[in-house]
Amino acid sequence: MELSLTLLIQTIIIFILIAVGFTLSKLGKLDETGTKQMTTILLSIVTPCVLIHSYQQKSFNLSLAKNLGLAALVTLIVHLVAILIATLYFKKEETNHYRINIFASVYSNCGFMAIPLLTATLGEDGVFYGAMYLVIFTICYWIHGPYLFTGDKSNLKPSMAVKTPGVIGTGIALLLFVFNIKLPEVIVRPVEFLADMNTPLAMLILGCYLSKVNFKKILANPDIYKVSVLRLILIPILTVYLLKLFGIDPVVAKSILIPAACPVATVCTLFAAKFGLDATYSSEVVSISTIFSILTIPLIILLY
Repeated sequence: MELSLTLLIQTIIIFILIAVGFTLSKLGKLDETGTKQMTTILLSIVTPCVLIHSYQQKSFNLSLAKNLGLAALVTLIVHLVAILIATLYFKKEETNHYRINIFASVYSNCGFMAIPLLTATLGEDGVFYGAMYLVIFTICYWIHGPYLFTGDKSNLKPSMAVKTPGVIGTGIALLLFVFNIKLPEVIVRPVEFLADMNTPLAMLILGCYLSKVNFKKILANPDIYKVSVLRLILIPILTVYLLKLFGIDPVVAKSILIPAACPVATVCTLFAAKFGLDATYSSEVVSISTIFSILTIPLIILLY
């Protein structure tokens, strides 16, 4: 109960930050170009710094390595089962929204939203183990996503996943961790400062996305609720049972469950735009699920 209450408070704090981005966008102080530039900074610089800073706080031992391995295994199973469920649930139709719906149901906002929540509720331990969720998530969506959005098997390219900043950052962080290499203060401090930008920057970006949504129109679309049920309720509940089945340490389990319970990944909109699908619809799915998550995330943790 205590963690659920803490998560609720932190989620409200995050939504206040989102409101700042929403207001700036509505007032014309932050446009689409600025949002894209901030997204690039967040994904290319800030997120890798968060991961490196987190792994610098730990010294390698077999217990930590085992927990990281379990976190990776459970996260992979969650994504594979989620892909199967969503693919069977959403049927092909002319608008190709079904492709967006599948992606949105499977992939959570584990970078933008989970890392701030993990930092606030579980501290460095949460980010340490939650980073493994982010790595598996990134590998899965770069392999599965392009194929899903195009239907072209030639887009199944695992090599694309390992070139992303998040995976590269985690790779560097893991190497430093495994070999117990501690960076000098002159490097650690800038990394820490950049890592501290993660929460406000990510929430400002989400606020900008929300400002573009026609809520009256989108709330009348039943697909929004179907995606939200899968992403925010069904898949997190499945994750709860997997965590119980594997008997994973509670801190590790919560570090996996919080990312799994997060709303639709912002990258869903980026992919929709990249592959010529309905990016507006995608941003609406992201936005509505983000609003719903203020209630569902604490409830899922309470269930656990």
